Amino acid sequence: MGIFVYFGYLLSMRDLIKRILSEQIKGKELLVEATQDWCQEFARLGKSMPQYQFCKAADKFIRDELEDAPVKGRGKPKRKIFGDFEKGLQQFFQENIKDETVKQNLIQIETTSPIFIEGKKEIDQAAELLSANCPNFKKVTDKKLKDFENKIILYFKDETGGYSFENRLPTNYSALAVLFTKFFLEKGAFGDQILKNIDWPHIAKNWINHSFNPSQNFIDIRSEEEKNDRTKDLSSLDFQELANIYFKGDTTFNSQKIRNSVMEVLKGVRGKGFETEDEFQKKYLDGKKEFYRFAKDYGFVDMFGGIDFIYKANNGVWIPIQVKTTAMEPTYLISRMGCKAYIIADKKGKKFEIDVIPRPDFLPQ
Repeated sequence: MGIFVYFGYLLSMRDLIKRILSEQIKGKELLVEATQDWCQEFARLGKSMPQYQFCKAADKFIRDELEDAPVKGRGKPKRKIFGDFEKGLQQFFQENIKDETVKQNLIQIETTSPIFIEGKKEIDQAAELLSANCPNFKKVTDKKLKDFENKIILYFKDETGGYSFENRLPTNYSALAVLFTKFFLEKGAFGDQILKNIDWPHIAKNWINHSFNPSQNFIDIRSEEEKNDRTKDLSSLDFQELANIYFKGDTTFNSQKIRNSVMEVLKGVRGKGFETEDEFQKKYLDGKKEFYRFAKDYGFVDMFGGIDFIYKANNGVWIPIQVKTTAMEPTYLISRMGCKAYIIADKKGKKFEIDVIPRPDFLPQ
């Protein structure tokens, strides 16, 4: 699942930059969140610590933006926070596109790139197999493939030039919660207070919204003594400062420590997702079904269609499957393929809840 950074060829440089990430956030499946408490690192001195309370409230606030309609888990989420994040990244890249530190973390993918060639090959393979069941699959994926001809698409890369977990950042609510907590902690927004009766859900909402819209009044929870101390004035708390710290490595604010914490979340969520898919494959597919797996980094079928596996049912029809680690993962990508039948495998504890949607005259076996 990658982060897209788009530049149209025929527009001015300013207009080109404005298109960064616009498609990726709007038309992409949200990542599965692991059930682990990723805020735990802030609770070393107790769960009453303000940074832990803020992180948990921030996690819930961002997660609540994923409210689906009309059926939980199967509609298109509201994504206000993710939309704000998108706009913030657009502005940041617009102002820093020529910065060498930013440029060295990006890789351009063209129609001649191995990533695209392999991705198109798997799209074509899935389209042929699913043609009798999912008539919209090829139409939807062909439109996505055309983007590589009309736009410049960039992915974040790691230090070896390979896939970076940062590609998952804009759609991972736990990682965002940790990122914002680290940011406000390093900026001194929590002050010296330890135990205090604070409405953390209200504070989390205010602080995060303020970062995207600095004109919104910031609720300062520090003591009056700290507020009056001119040496402890809170400097910029907006998203652009956060992006500069994170993407450009401002050592003043322990940027490497922030990045390491966020990367731990991203790696953990990715690992949990792959672990769940491995478990599903072993339990239901290996040695039992004829199938193909598309769940992987840079997987175009997964990325554009929300499809982790397809398997051949006893009646000869190929059925797409989406495997979910938690109920929070929406399924609107796979649901728009127009399939006569597709399967959602929802991990519930140690078992999978298998649901065939929509229910056809036959149940695939």
